[in-house]
Amino acid sequence: MHPFAGAAYATSKGALASLTREMAADFGRLGIRVNAIAPGEIDTAILSPGTEKIVEQIPMHRLGTPDEVAKIIYVLCTETSSYVNGAEIHINGGQHV
Repeated sequence: MHPFAGAAYATSKGALASLTREMAADFGRLGIRVNAIAPGEIDTAILSPGTEKIVEQIPMHRLGTPDEVAKIIYVLCTETSSYVNGAEIHINGGQHV
C-alpha cells in the first residue's frame, strides 16, 4: 500500500488495468497491442514530500529513473515484444512484491 494513495487512486489504477486487458482483447484481432506501464517511485520533479521514507521499503532501496521507464516503453514499441498484449508492466524495484 502506498501511504499517499487512497480509495479513488486505487480504483483508478484498477480501472486502468482492466481497460488495458479489455482493449487488448478488442483490438488484438486488428493487430493492435495494448499494454500499460505501472511505474513505482521514479526520481522526477513531481515526487511527493516524504517519498524518501518509502525508499527504505523498496527491495532495491532506490528510486527508479525516467530512463529505466523509457527503455521498457521502447521495448514495447519494437518487434521484441510483438506477442505482449494486455500486460500491465510494473516498474517499481519490487515495491509491490
